[in-house]
Amino acid sequence: MEVVVTVETIVEEAELPDSCKKVFSVIIEEGPLSSKEIVSRVSCSTRSVRYALKRLLDNEYVERHPCLEDMRQTVYSANINLFKGEMSALRRIQ
Repeated sequence: MEVVVTVETIVEEAELPDSCKKVFSVIIEEGPLSSKEIVSRVSCSTRSVRYALKRLLDNEYVERHPCLEDMRQTVYSANINLFKGEMSALRRIQ
């Protein structure tokens, strides 16, 4: 029996607050977003989104990049390389 491991499964198992999980889900579903775009899509305050982004950055779930359309802004995207490593490690254990 093969166990399917997804990025969402890994995030749900991680010890992160609900705000982090909401922010990360939006980033995965909608691609790179600025913090203002994330606030408009998540039912959390600006402060909660900032905190969630900091926690996600600290845990390397998210990467920060300059916005190519407006270099004054920063966009956040999922760190897919981290999850590829975790998923392959989980598959080897199975």
